Amino acid sequence: MIMIEDMIGGGTGLYTLSEAAKYARMSPITLSRWFKGDGYCERVFSLEESKVINFLDFVQALAVRNLRLHYKVPLQKIRDAVDRAVKEFNITHPFAHKHITYLFEKEIWIQPAGKEIVQISGKQHHQAGFTTVIEGFYKDISFDPKTGFADKYRAYHRGSHEIVMNPKMRFGEPILDDCGYTPEALFEAAKTEGSIESAAKIYGVSKEQVEICVEYFDYLEAA
Repeated sequence: MIMIEDMIGGGTGLYTLSEAAKYARMSPITLSRWFKGDGYCERVFSLEESKVINFLDFVQALAVRNLRLHYKVPLQKIRDAVDRAVKEFNITHPFAHKHITYLFEKEIWIQPAGKEIVQISGKQHHQAGFTTVIEGFYKDISFDPKTGFADKYRAYHRGSHEIVMNPKMRFGEPILDDCGYTPEALFEAAKTEGSIESAAKIYGVSKEQVEICVEYFDYLEAA
């Protein structure tokens, strides 16, 4: 069992389901169902007794949101794919690993290390595929070159400014990467001081840096 102390010390990020839902721009009820299940929906992922999730769990939630929202993949197919990845290939967090999971014609495929791509959802699971016709899902995720697992998420950007979530920095809380402040700090400063200009002066940052933080929170709320 992964303990909270291990998650903090290991730089894995740490989020309550409510926090993760906010950063993923989705309903807390939906995210809770994916990790815990209820009378309406079976769980998709397992949640430890700590009732918190780590950065890789968060990335997997982003992947499922993307599959559901943009590709209309049924939740049962996603659930089956996750279960088969763990039980048949011993691959944990399959959606948080570079070039392991793919989508083709609303079916989910997996490529175990050193093996061919195999379908793991739907009735034709275990069918072999070809890399050239498989579509990857990620564009804002960076991966550790040694482990292949996700190590950073670009949550929002404008111009040269980026808001990122890095499990090794502030327990994975979003930060504005070119100054180190959290978007929440600059956003709250703008509200408290009554203007973006005043907040920028107090924190010693540019007007544009405060603006992107205000935009980011508007972006989260818009979901």
